[in-house]
Amino acid sequence: MKFSGKKILSTLIGAAALCVTAVNAQTLSSNSTGTNNGFYYTFWKDSGSASMTLQSGGRYTSQWTSNTNNWVGGKGWNPGTSSRVVSYSGNYGASNSQNSYLAFYGWTRNPLIEYYIIESYGSYNPASCSGGTDYGSFTSDGATYNVRRCLRTQQPSIDGTQTFYQYFSVRNPKKGFGNISGTITFANHANFWASKGLNLGTHDYQVLATEGYQSTGSSDITVSAGTSGGGSSSSAPSGGSKTIVVRARGVAGGESITLKVNNTTVQTWTLSTTMTNYTATTSLSGGSLVEYTNDSGNRDVQIDYISVNGSVRQSEAQSYNTGVYQNGACGGGNGMSEWLHCNGAIGYGNL
Repeated sequence: MKFSGKKILSTLIGAAALCVTAVNAQTLSSNSTGTNNGFYYTFWKDSGSASMTLQSGGRYTSQWTSNTNNWVGGKGWNPGTSSRVVSYSGNYGASNSQNSYLAFYGWTRNPLIEYYIIESYGSYNPASCSGGTDYGSFTSDGATYNVRRCLRTQQPSIDGTQTFYQYFSVRNPKKGFGNISGTITFANHANFWASKGLNLGTHDYQVLATEGYQSTGSSDITVSAGTSGGGSSSSAPSGGSKTIVVRARGVAGGESITLKVNNTTVQTWTLSTTMTNYTATTSLSGGSLVEYTNDSGNRDVQIDYISVNGSVRQSEAQSYNTGVYQNGACGGGNGMSEWLHCNGAIGYGNL
């Protein structure tokens, strides 16, 4: 894969700042680790102009240009823990044409493991790593995550040049760009990995990281200890029977949408141009989404809402929208639209 493991180099930060404001806005342009306003931070790059500014609390900002080969940085905790729930919000200034990740990122020792929970990414999907092994998918915090393990042979790590595994949980569909927020229940990932024999060791640091590789972008991210958004560490369905109504229409007619729960197809409908209630029944539980699959020509889909046993969930209250056309790209905005202009999905959280 393009991104390498990182050896985060410790450096001494200069003389003490003269006021709190200066501390809260410390800009890093060389490799560094430390604490800031109660949070651990890391910043690493191998070349170029990337920089990261430590703001108040769990907030950091970053910017980088294509003259930087590879960089990664963020705020979080050291040591990490498998039981942590993380909330994040802010702005992820990348695009589908730029090679970048937004991820919960960390390391363990004994075994030496580098792990990523990828919330959003640009032109390169880390699940594409050469020679990797897929371990299926599971639901957590209203989304499906695809799991893959990759081997790094004699590459930089927190313990020098080593051979080690990387674990990836990649959100599917990924979150968009621009304004972004979410919750990560790390125990769901750690438990699913362990069920597949992908064990973690003793935690070193874990941060909500921005990463860029030969690309241009920016981020303004605030991380905090969160409250679990739910979800299961198992791909097995559970729960009683539910009646789900999807209220939708097509612009041209003939548009196809699919209701999925826990990454399993419940029902597919072909839309008319009239707003219509489409009904399905399922006993599945987990992350729910409505996916548009046959975009072409002047086709578009408008989804007014879904209801579960009579409880309405408006599309504007969605978890994500990867099919809305915003900021010049499919899924390129902050979603919160009931429109699907491109092949993609609106996520509605757990059932």
